[in-house]
Amino acid sequence: MQKINEFVESLLEEKGISIDDLEAKKQVVADMAKKLEAEINRAAVNALSDEKAQELADKIKNLSESEISEFFKNAGVNIEKITEDTMKKFRELYLGGKN
Repeated sequence: MQKINEFVESLLEEKGISIDDLEAKKQVVADMAKKLEAEINRAAVNALSDEKAQELADKIKNLSESEISEFFKNAGVNIEKITEDTMKKFRELYLGGKN
């Protein structure tokens, strides 16, 4: 989560957005981080086979975060690559293709 928050803060800086109110900045960062995490989660689930996605859906309420990570790893999903790719896409969309 910290990595995602730092990434979001760097996007705000790159975009030239300065939020002086600390609470407002925290809320903007939290909202953007939540959207990014949802995109990462969606991409990870989409990388699963239909069978594995159903298995995860059936088990997810009883799994810890580390067990979910292990599930993806055992299913052959490269979460690090998915996270990296999703963050790149998020950046491109947010900055309007600016590199």
